[in-house]
Amino acid sequence: MRGLRAIVILALLSTFLSSIVAAELTEQITIPTTDTFDVFHNLESKEFVQRGEIRVLQNETALYQPIGAKDPLKLVDTSEQTLSVDQYYTVVLRSQNSGAQYALGVRRCRLNGEKKVDETFVLHETEGGVFRVDYDAGKGSNCLRGSLADVPTFVTKTLVRRRAQGPTPQLAVAASIDASTGKEKLPEPEKGFLAKYWYYLVPLVLLLLLGGEEPQQEGNSRR
Repeated sequence: MRGLRAIVILALLSTFLSSIVAAELTEQITIPTTDTFDVFHNLESKEFVQRGEIRVLQNETALYQPIGAKDPLKLVDTSEQTLSVDQYYTVVLRSQNSGAQYALGVRRCRLNGEKKVDETFVLHETEGGVFRVDYDAGKGSNCLRGSLADVPTFVTKTLVRRRAQGPTPQLAVAASIDASTGKEKLPEPEKGFLAKYWYYLVPLVLLLLLGGEEPQQEGNSRR
């Protein structure tokens, strides 16, 4: 009797957890997307085959979905790719909105001897959309092991990093730029008292000098 109760409780608990997971997935799928990227893997030399797609959601997350088609889409235009496919395992992301391509790669030896490879996509975005993508896969220690597996299975993780707009600095005094050097002018040294007020002192000194001679000239004329 107790065993039957335990089985019933476990079944109810499993159903409850499954409903929670399904609800979360449904909620994530219904979130509007900002862009979708087709993911092409360099399975063979100079051949890029679509293995999945990344949906960038408006809640600053991304969802990866593998493509299980028997005849997957192949990337024909690889003229923009600069990575050597012989030395690097290359992945290409192509935006469905703009057609922009991101060539991402790791050294092929990082995948040596692995049948299941962990890969991570980090999408950096602003209000204008994704502007950079970072990629990591495999392990550096695998470069000491055997050769690359023919068709490895990839365990994909996606992250979104949104670039925050920092506060604009408020300058107390506008910077003065020297046109000849292009550098900021150094503040001029503070002038001394005489340098500041010499034009006031000179007339006073002249008046004192000239005013002291006049009485003497009057006395001489009377004599």
